[in-house]
Amino acid sequence: MSMRPVLAGLAGLLLLAAPITPAVALQVAPVQQAAAITSTRLSLPAPDGRAVLLDVWTAPDERGVVVFSHGFGGAPEAYQRLLSAWAQHGFTVIAPLHVDSQKHPNRDATGQVAFVTRLVDLGVARTEAARTHPDKPLIVAGHSFGSLMSLIEGGAVTVAGPIGDPAVTGVIAFSSAGNIPNVVTPDTYRTLDGPLLMITGDRDLVPGFADDWRDHRIAFNTSPAGDKTLLIFSDADHQLPGTADGERFDQIVQATEDFLDAYALNDAAARVRLQTFAAEGVTVERR
Repeated sequence: MSMRPVLAGLAGLLLLAAPITPAVALQVAPVQQAAAITSTRLSLPAPDGRAVLLDVWTAPDERGVVVFSHGFGGAPEAYQRLLSAWAQHGFTVIAPLHVDSQKHPNRDATGQVAFVTRLVDLGVARTEAARTHPDKPLIVAGHSFGSLMSLIEGGAVTVAGPIGDPAVTGVIAFSSAGNIPNVVTPDTYRTLDGPLLMITGDRDLVPGFADDWRDHRIAFNTSPAGDKTLLIFSDADHQLPGTADGERFDQIVQATEDFLDAYALNDAAARVRLQTFAAEGVTVERR
């Protein structure tokens, strides 16, 4: 198969990232109180010879691990409140600073470079999780371009082939990448048979790429039914996980932590809470 259309599709990922400028990608709603847990920075060697930078939020009373992938051009720090909340809840978070980040010291925003190096970064992060947190269950999560990476880790098969990790027990996807021509195929998400929590909004638009917010629900629609939950926040845009505030932020924390407990810890009560989750301004679908 010629790689030319594949590379064209990967270049199209830049369109997905178009609205994520430095002023937006790193924007975080005001924090009402100091975060109880802050991140530390690791630098680990990658198989391709690069140094992979990992931000780690260490849970004081660790029960599991989350590997998180940020949006294109963004950085883990943009999600500080959410990732800190997960750590407080008992889940250590390991989040690579990808080379497409505005914050990366050796930034390369080329679509195909970002795609390939992200997969390598996340492999390093999962290896580190297994080495330093043995026997802890693993959930993967991501936002926008990062959610595509998480879906791949969870078993979705793009033109890059099957590179999922069987250690993954569930996927949390914010504003999934949708149907990327020459990258995502009609069968990409048919192999995503594990638990999925997808979160988007009815203003989650990426002009020129995802002109209809419904594009973000493709993984939910086309993956096998069973343990799939979709939350649609009214009036919420593409930056929801970084800018949600007040009750909306609390709802995201509640739903994601119930998902973590249900599918990392096999907590039956948490599964019931997730299955019955309801909130004003949030449409919930389940499969």
